[in-house]
Amino acid sequence: MNQSCEVSLQKAVVEDAEILTATCRRSFDSDLDFGAPGSGGPPGYDSIEWNTMAIQNKWLQYRKIVFGSEVVGGFIVGNRGPEYQVCERIWVDPNYMRKGIATRSFELTWEQYPSAELWVVGTPEWNVRTNPFYKSLGFVQIGTTQDNPTWTGIYYEKRISDEFPQSMSRITDIQNGQQRVLVEGKVEHISSPRTVTSKKTGEELKVANATLSDDTGSIKLVLWNEQIRQVKENTSIRIEEGYVKEFRDELQLSIGQWGMIITLL
Repeated sequence: MNQSCEVSLQKAVVEDAEILTATCRRSFDSDLDFGAPGSGGPPGYDSIEWNTMAIQNKWLQYRKIVFGSEVVGGFIVGNRGPEYQVCERIWVDPNYMRKGIATRSFELTWEQYPSAELWVVGTPEWNVRTNPFYKSLGFVQIGTTQDNPTWTGIYYEKRISDEFPQSMSRITDIQNGQQRVLVEGKVEHISSPRTVTSKKTGEELKVANATLSDDTGSIKLVLWNEQIRQVKENTSIRIEEGYVKEFRDELQLSIGQWGMIITLL
């Protein structure tokens, strides 16, 4: 019997949080055997509370991976905009690896999003298990991420359509008040960081301004704290989950709490 036929994806409910957390913990802890520089996993990977919140999050599609009758992993999909889907997290219990379960889970997920134009996923550079796996599924590296200060992330995408993604903006089309902005451009200039005091908390923050340009125009990109080190002049980047405000008659693009900066190849 083809074991992949025994795999199903089912909507996770709060009652699944405990078993999903247990499988998630075992899966990411096993990364020590596949290049991880130390123990641990992504935020909340070993927290029942985090998984409960993720199951309830309206912006995420949290599914449990079922093999036969056993819950053996999870697959969390995020929506960055029209037809732009993100594999936020996927894992399979180490006791069930090498059975084609993760591959079949992707296939089932793609079937559930027939109109998707673009899929993206990120993974640490050191992971000798996930990097070849994503490549085997047709994902192609488009860039790197530096949100973790101790290692580089590899960012992959799988384009279903060659058309310009519906969810992506040209800079000339960006408008005041726009949320969940997805845009690419070249970093033309970055100012020296300066220190400001938060009006809400009183804490000191670092801020720098960059100029982001594409072939339609340019916009000021505001970088805060850890975001500053992730951006270099004369590089091309993709911003995910940005937002726009007008300040002194000038549009400014900032990166939201759940946003990302991808340095493109």
